[in-house]
Amino acid sequence: MVIIDGSYLEGGGQIVRTAVSLSAITQNPVKIINIRKKRRNSGLAHQHVACVKAVKKLCNAEVEGLEVGSEILEFYPKKVSAKDFELDIKTAGSISLVIQTLLPLGLAIDKPVNITIKGGTDVKNAPPIDYIKSITLDILGKMGYCGSVDIIKRGFYPEGGGEVKLKLNPLTLKPVDLIELDKSKNKFVEGIVFNQNLDENIPRRIRKSAIDILMKNGYMPNIKIENTKGISTGVGIFLKCGTIGAHCLGERGLRSEMVGKIAVENLLKELKTGMALDKYMGDQIIPFLYYSKSTVGVSEITNHTLTNIYVVESFLDVKFNISKYCENNCNGYLIKCDVI
Repeated sequence: MVIIDGSYLEGGGQIVRTAVSLSAITQNPVKIINIRKKRRNSGLAHQHVACVKAVKKLCNAEVEGLEVGSEILEFYPKKVSAKDFELDIKTAGSISLVIQTLLPLGLAIDKPVNITIKGGTDVKNAPPIDYIKSITLDILGKMGYCGSVDIIKRGFYPEGGGEVKLKLNPLTLKPVDLIELDKSKNKFVEGIVFNQNLDENIPRRIRKSAIDILMKNGYMPNIKIENTKGISTGVGIFLKCGTIGAHCLGERGLRSEMVGKIAVENLLKELKTGMALDKYMGDQIIPFLYYSKSTVGVSEITNHTLTNIYVVESFLDVKFNISKYCENNCNGYLIKCDVI
C-alpha cells in the first residue's frame, strides 16, 4: 500500500485527487493520512468526496473513510471498468476539479466513457470550466490525449446547478516538447464573458475593459458574450492566448471594469515569461509527463506543482527534474521526468 501524507506542503485536496487517480491506474491501494490537516476545516470536504466517488465508480474500489471531515482515506482499487455514469456534487463544488481527477483514467479505459457531472462550473479557488475545455484538453491533446467537455449549464456559488458532459476515450500518449510559447500565435486573444441572471450591461462593460487594455498592449482580441438563465447567479471572464489562460470571477463590490482588467493583467503576466504553460497548467500536467515522457516549460513552480510531483513520485518509478530556463527571451522553468 502506498502511504501519502495529506499535509505535505500546502496540504490541499489535490493530494487526494491525484492519489486516487494513480491508485486506480496502477492498481496499487493507497492510504492518505492527515488530509488537509493544516486547513481551518480539516479533512475531506464535499468536493473531495465527490472526486473520490467518481474514480471509485470507474474502478469499483472499496473505500474506507469516505465522508466529509475524514482525515484518513483508504482506497482499494479493482480493475478499471469503462462505464457511463452521472455524478451530482450536490453543492457548488468545482466540476473542473472532478474532471481533473478523472482525466488520467483515460489511460486505463478500453472503450469510451461518457460522464455527466453536476455542480459548480465557475467557482473560487478552482479552474473555470472554460480553462479545462480550452487549455487543459488542448495541451493534453498535443500529447495524443482524446477527450472532450461540453458545458450544458453554468453553475455558481452557492447554489451550483451547473452541468457538464465529459467524454473520455482510450488513449496512448506520445512525447512532445512544450517549452516556449508559440510566438506566431501570441498576439491573438480569444475569450468569453459569461453572465447568468445579471443585467446584460455588466458583461458588456467587462468585455470592453478587457478589449481596451489588450489593444493598448498590442493584442488582437476576440471576446464573446454569453448570457444565460439558471438557478445560480454569476459573471466572469476567461481569456486564452495560445496555450496560456487567465480568468476572473465577478463578485459583490468588484466593479465590472476591474473584472476585465484583472483577467487581462493575469494573462499578460503569464505571457511575459514566454513559457508554453502557465502556472495553473504546471501542476495539472505532472501525472501526464510520466506517461508521455514529455518535457514542458512553465512560468512558475507552485506548491501545487511540487505537491503533485510528491504524489506521482510516491506511486511511480520516476524522478522529476526542475531547472531554471532563460533562453530566447523566456524566463521560467523546465520540468523533465526521468524513469528510474
